Amino acid sequence: MTQSDLRQMLVRKLVVSYFTSWVIILWVSFPNIALGGGNWNAAGNYMSWVFIIALYAAPTIFLYGSLVSSLLEVAAAKLKVKGPGEVLVSGLLHVAFGFCYGFVLQSSFFSIMGGVAAILFFSCDRIIVRTILSLKIKTRLISFTAPVLLLILIAGAIHVTSPPMPPFTAKEAVQFATTGNGTTIDRFPKEEGQIKLKIGGYDVERETKIEETDRKETYNVVFTERWQKDEDNGQYQMIYEVSRGSMGAKGGSGEEPPYLQSK
Repeated sequence: MTQSDLRQMLVRKLVVSYFTSWVIILWVSFPNIALGGGNWNAAGNYMSWVFIIALYAAPTIFLYGSLVSSLLEVAAAKLKVKGPGEVLVSGLLHVAFGFCYGFVLQSSFFSIMGGVAAILFFSCDRIIVRTILSLKIKTRLISFTAPVLLLILIAGAIHVTSPPMPPFTAKEAVQFATTGNGTTIDRFPKEEGQIKLKIGGYDVERETKIEETDRKETYNVVFTERWQKDEDNGQYQMIYEVSRGSMGAKGGSGEEPPYLQSK
């Protein structure tokens, strides 16, 4: 093979990798398509799956697939293997190396996916890409953008048929604010209300309260701790501004209760 032939082959392998990656991404993500009756964020969930699949599939196909296929084609050219025999042997070797990728990762799933991707890669290289590269530039560009447009169409259809996003309620704001462990908030009620305790001789009242703000679906969640023991009393308060998916400290007042400082 001349240098010109090698360059053309490498360009072809990259194009094959592009289309094979898209076929794998759209095929594997297909079970996650939820049209109608799904969650309000079904489109976002679908795109997340597409991203995860692409993160694994695309680099593997572009690097491993292109390298293996190029080496097999160069070997066939040097051995001067042509005709139906070359197609059969090359196809079987593509599949074998595809399965071997899963053996390297010690995963039967990746072996199966590697074999399927190898079949697609080989078929795409022999039929589709050779046809596409012979087309006019405009038609070629349409072919390259088709997978992207198809993905946008699928995601758009999922979004349109999904129910509207529900409002972010005060109850959800409290649940979001009290989620997690290892913080001062842990000792307060997980829902709006009060609890009364006896700690170190102190009468303790801990309260979780929700306050609406002038911004839509944004709340102030107020955590207040009051204590009293004879003449010793006080109050400690923390305020957090909570909206969908975010939370930030807005202020507070008082000092830590004495029965906690002594621990």
